[in-house]
Amino acid sequence: MSIAADAETLALRPVTANRLPPAFDRMRHAPHLQWLGRPFTYAFGALILTILGSGATLLAPRLLEPAAFGTFALLTSLFTYAGRADFGLSQLADKQIPGRADSDVLKAGLDILNALWLVGFVLLALILPLLALFGDNALPRFDTALAIAGGIMAMIANGPVTLFRASSRLWEFTVVALILQLGMTVPRLAGLLAGGITGSFAALAAYYALCAFLFARPSPIRLRRRLPLLAMARIALPLFAFNLSWILYLGANRWVSATLSSPHDLGLFSLSASLAMIGLGLMSTVAQTRYPRFLARIEAGADACSREIERELFAVTAVLTLIAAAAVYLAGPVTALIFPGYEDSTASTVALAAACIPLGAMSWITPMLVIRSLRPGIDALLLTGAGLAVLAAAMACGHALAGIDGQAWGNAFAALVLFTAMVKLMHGLGMTTGRGAVRIVTVQAVAIVFTATLAFSHSARAEVGPDAQGLVDPPHWKTIFEDDFSTLNLQSATGGIWQPYYPDGNRSNGGNRELQYYVDPRRGGDAPALQALEPYRLQDGVLAIRASQVPESLRARSNGYAYASGLLNNAGHMRFLYGSVQIRAKVPKGRGLWPAFWLLPQDRTWPPELDVFEVLGHDTSSLHVTAHSGLNIPTGEKSARTTGRISTDDLSADFHVYGLTWTRERLVWSLDGRAVFEAATPADLHKPMFLVVNLAVGGDWPGAPDARTPFPAALLIDWIRVRQSDADRSNEAKEAIQ
Repeated sequence: MSIAADAETLALRPVTANRLPPAFDRMRHAPHLQWLGRPFTYAFGALILTILGSGATLLAPRLLEPAAFGTFALLTSLFTYAGRADFGLSQLADKQIPGRADSDVLKAGLDILNALWLVGFVLLALILPLLALFGDNALPRFDTALAIAGGIMAMIANGPVTLFRASSRLWEFTVVALILQLGMTVPRLAGLLAGGITGSFAALAAYYALCAFLFARPSPIRLRRRLPLLAMARIALPLFAFNLSWILYLGANRWVSATLSSPHDLGLFSLSASLAMIGLGLMSTVAQTRYPRFLARIEAGADACSREIERELFAVTAVLTLIAAAAVYLAGPVTALIFPGYEDSTASTVALAAACIPLGAMSWITPMLVIRSLRPGIDALLLTGAGLAVLAAAMACGHALAGIDGQAWGNAFAALVLFTAMVKLMHGLGMTTGRGAVRIVTVQAVAIVFTATLAFSHSARAEVGPDAQGLVDPPHWKTIFEDDFSTLNLQSATGGIWQPYYPDGNRSNGGNRELQYYVDPRRGGDAPALQALEPYRLQDGVLAIRASQVPESLRARSNGYAYASGLLNNAGHMRFLYGSVQIRAKVPKGRGLWPAFWLLPQDRTWPPELDVFEVLGHDTSSLHVTAHSGLNIPTGEKSARTTGRISTDDLSADFHVYGLTWTRERLVWSLDGRAVFEAATPADLHKPMFLVVNLAVGGDWPGAPDARTPFPAALLIDWIRVRQSDADRSNEAKEAIQ
């Protein structure tokens, strides 16, 4: 054998037999398995596993409620961060190994693998004690530890993949890379099905720990010698900076949303962000296969380079704009079909689709920018620092204006700002001319404005049919129930209208994890000290349902709940089948407050349920209306929902009339006499219902109150009435006789 051949064998040795189990070495030489070393095999296999991994991500909202999915999404971000925390060692392999065939390559490969183990153990040693001290404040401590440990094991297991790729060992690279990608499909989904969130991350941690010990076993010989860590760090960290900054930016919106949103809203936002991340991941995959050839074409002068980049980015922008425009029309029906319970995420999905226009263009150009940058670490720090600051500020402003929808549009604005900064850097590196940079940014801005205009014009169109307005306040319908609250007529042995808690006697809604205790103000109903909190107060013909904090000394009387409030239902007084329901009310403002007016079936089944209005105290410029339907399956399957989120003026500023007209064929919701949403009446919403009105505190949807929530807080009610057509009253009477 020649000296050159010996050198080549030595160069490949650290990433072949020494790193793989013997069975893989035998497979490597099996004639019928040689097709695994073809580039097409990896490209096709990676595409299939990426799609399957995305499918596993998209199945999670089907199995988890929004609040739980928000936690799942944050833990997934931690897993991703830990999986990329190799401090540039993978980039170091790409830099040191390709094209070399000398004895130093063996040392470099072993050093990189051992350094990965060292980095992993150092991270675990630093992070796990901190979790023991400060865990469970935002995320479950054990689940967080599993997510981080699983990500670190995935990072270590991926080390040989980098070495295989750098040394052009396609067979080993393909086999090991596909095995690692498989972990994001079957194991993760099986864990989620078997053990929920904990099971999912436990399965990931176990799978990647096994892969790390199979493929990346540390070398005992090298562990007994000092690793050249400082020399490795000087080369690796600048290369790592751009990659890390991009990952941090893409995941930051969920963490910002977690500080602004209730757990329920965080889950909705996280679904939209997950869909956006899947799209950006596919863009990055395509870009990685294209940028080497593209990079070769832009090595000419600045003018030719700028024209080439402009053509490339204009094409990418056009494709992404078409996708975002399609999302405007398809996001609503697709979300309702695939993710029941997440319909309120539609607007944020559209906004994040718009944000993906500049983000997708950046993912396309970033690999080329990293290669051309003369100081990648500093450039990454400047870009990411400015980008994260703009993102946080834009999301906070957007949240103040329109909740999670505003947060999503804040993402679009921040992405455009970051894209502009990146193009400026490209101009400084000679990749674009000044005029070319202006054209590139202008096209992006036009694409964002076009998508936003399309989205707002679509949402502003009437969500009701031409005949819905006639059902808002139908003429000649007669009033069958009315209370103007000149007195509070509570049920007693001699009659009365309202019962001050749920018909089954419950004083809270544990299924929603609410924080209030509904007080019974009747004689002998609750302790006098609780009644003294006045959950119901009448003044000038207006009823105030008041929520107050329960003093610590009284919480034994309130079943441990920290808040006392009021609920009224008239189940024992009246029921009706079809009709027009209206309430004139003024809602309170403050995080954690949840006023609602709704209908439940007289036969006490659930679903169905009709929500005339729900308003969240931290977002009083949004009206939520919903029809719950479906079967109450003991397995825990969610009900189907038809829901609308209507942007309004601040509903806490004044009284408004909220209405619902319920007929055999249609449901029409109204605000101040104007139809705002309609839907077909579900099949199981043809049974008599009764009224419920309450002021809840806390729960998965609104989140807990904060220091700025005013107590006592009050839902003010002027009147409630129910009207019905002669035909419906006649049919109801016939059914009652039967």
